[in-house]
Amino acid sequence: MNYKLINRLDPIGYLGLTLVGFIMPEVTYRIFLFDFSAVMADNQALIIRSIGIPIYFAAMAFFLLGGNAENGKQLNLIRYSGGLGMIAFAVFTDFNGFFLFGLLEISLAIVTGNSIKKEEEGSSSFTTEE
Repeated sequence: MNYKLINRLDPIGYLGLTLVGFIMPEVTYRIFLFDFSAVMADNQALIIRSIGIPIYFAAMAFFLLGGNAENGKQLNLIRYSGGLGMIAFAVFTDFNGFFLFGLLEISLAIVTGNSIKKEEEGSSSFTTEE
């Protein structure tokens, strides 16, 4: 897959999750827990909605900055650190869904990094020297 496509589709998925979290926080709560029979308490809706704000900000940054190779390299650094942060968050909380999200982000960083390397190698082989 092309890194430009991944850098467009990945944030759209997170934007969708944020939108669902604002409209129906129960569904997002179940996704975060990976327990689709979980019942959310009244005060937990505010927590789910508050998690959506940084996710929205990060997704918009990825969506707007993911168009070229240099920004893609920088976004991969964010993906690696964000993935590790999500895995750590999953270890210390009951939100097991973040473990999968962290693994997904790290794997996307690997795939987009390989795609960027292939593009750079392909473009450097066609350069001419004067």
